[in-house]
Amino acid sequence: MMLLSTAPASQKQAPFKTPRLLEGVHRVVCLGDSITQGGEGPGGYVWLVRHYLKALYPEQNIETINAGISGHKSNDMLARYKRDVLDKKPDLVTISVGVNDVWHGFYDGHPKGDGPRGISVEDYTKNVDTMVSQAQEAGAKVVILSTTVIYENLNSPENRKAEKYNEALREIARNHRCEFVDFQRPFRSLINTYRNVTGGHDNFLTGDGVHMNAEGNKVMAHTILTGLGISAKAQESVQTEVAKQQNARR
Repeated sequence: MMLLSTAPASQKQAPFKTPRLLEGVHRVVCLGDSITQGGEGPGGYVWLVRHYLKALYPEQNIETINAGISGHKSNDMLARYKRDVLDKKPDLVTISVGVNDVWHGFYDGHPKGDGPRGISVEDYTKNVDTMVSQAQEAGAKVVILSTTVIYENLNSPENRKAEKYNEALREIARNHRCEFVDFQRPFRSLINTYRNVTGGHDNFLTGDGVHMNAEGNKVMAHTILTGLGISAKAQESVQTEVAKQQNARR
């Protein structure tokens, strides 16, 4: 016969402690491009982050706002930053920008990525630095997200050029003492493992080489949650609950 616990409520296991970066956080704004905008649907990375935070820290009532717009580069995001981010009065901002700044420079027959539709690394750095500064001046914490891959050929000209943009993001994070979340390491590791094991050259984490599929969204979400200071054990503790909510939305 199964015995029920008779321990008083005060002796029951406490929920996972809120990590430092999430202390006092009640509203998160996720700034980004189409990868972020597309991360709003069930199973998308923004959707997953939202539901993991709700499940883990229900007493904080954390609201997660998606501020992603397809095609946007750092200059576009800066132009709408006050309206879409600062005016929302966030406690924490995640900034995902750079794929289009690099990728669009290859458009219209520019194999070196120096076309007029791209954003130079110098202007990109100024734009992102300004957004981080304004958020911190408004009292918000900032988490800078690295770019994801631009095609799953990890040696593509686009991915090679993106290295400088990610270096710029790391430097901005160091200068402003804010968190930097690196997607490059897990993406590259998983893609290389997939290719080595299967011998295939099809996409593994994206649908078209850039935009996330279900697995890519999971990698993004769990990498962000880890960057926020949430342990793998804590994430696993609510994984079934989040999956049930996702299945109910299908």
